[in-house]
Amino acid sequence: MTGKPQTCTHRGCSRKPVARRLCHAHYQAAWKAGELTAHAKLPPRPKKHDHVCPDDHKHASASTCFIQHQCRCEPCVEAHNARERNRKKQKAYGRFDTGLVDVAPVREHVLKLGEFGIGYKRVAQLAGFKSSTPVRTIVWGRQDPGPRFGEMQKRVKRETAEKILAIQPVIDNLAPGQKIAASGTHRRLQALVVAGWSMSKLANLLGLDPSNFSTFMQRDTVLVSTWIAVRDLFDELWDQEPPHAEWRDKIAFSRSQRYAKLHGWLPALAWDDIDTDPEPPTVEVDEQTKGERILEDVEWLLEAGEPVEQVAMTLGRSMDAIAKLAQRHHRLDLARPFWAKVRRAA
Repeated sequence: MTGKPQTCTHRGCSRKPVARRLCHAHYQAAWKAGELTAHAKLPPRPKKHDHVCPDDHKHASASTCFIQHQCRCEPCVEAHNARERNRKKQKAYGRFDTGLVDVAPVREHVLKLGEFGIGYKRVAQLAGFKSSTPVRTIVWGRQDPGPRFGEMQKRVKRETAEKILAIQPVIDNLAPGQKIAASGTHRRLQALVVAGWSMSKLANLLGLDPSNFSTFMQRDTVLVSTWIAVRDLFDELWDQEPPHAEWRDKIAFSRSQRYAKLHGWLPALAWDDIDTDPEPPTVEVDEQTKGERILEDVEWLLEAGEPVEQVAMTLGRSMDAIAKLAQRHHRLDLARPFWAKVRRAA
């Protein structure tokens, strides 16, 4: 018995709780006197009102029409009876499937995706759900206010589980605006430079400003959308040489290969997994080689249209130091613009 305990309805009796509206003693007395029906008769159940399905609802197409809308038209009744007969038959044969599966593996998979960087909202988006509520409920339980707040699910629809488990922890499934390590992006671009693709051509193909490309190659992180764009470009060009039949293209081709060699950049086939392989051990180089690498950077930045002040700021050196370095390496063509700027400032 639930709710407030009832009191015996016999006059003068205050015993509670009771069954059949009478205590045991008065129930026996009423039964012997033939008065049981008058005392024990329960009030009639309220009759459910007949509901009519909406105009756009298809009758007999689902159980919603018969159960929720209380529609009792002939098609709905026949469809409901057919579903019940099929359910009982499948249970008798041991083939009845509720369509629900254990939620524990699904919850564990969502948590692993979260550790990789794919949040529950992104999981819901990739799974094609209209909202993030199904995934949020799997992880944290019911969030709607009420007595069942925080209750954890034990089972989940098979279709929902299959959609979530199909999502894999890969970079393509991260949000486009999310930041990731730039090592894989840099290695791909360096490998293309080794193959002879100039940085200016790569910048134009990626829609980047060539004058900022050197700064881009020094960043620690990149956007997922940038990683995908570089990955696609690398997959297209890694085994191709750039056109270098004309004089200007031939100069850019040889200069790119020389620049990559001076900086110790590796070709595409040097990596087993270009994103996750550890960095190779650094090789100590002499001062002569270091100076040549710096002057290669200076030459490329000047050709890209960078002013001498920006070149010095990008390389972290003063204009006077760059001019003296170029003079020591007999590169007066690179020293002159810096000497001119230093003398003008003085």
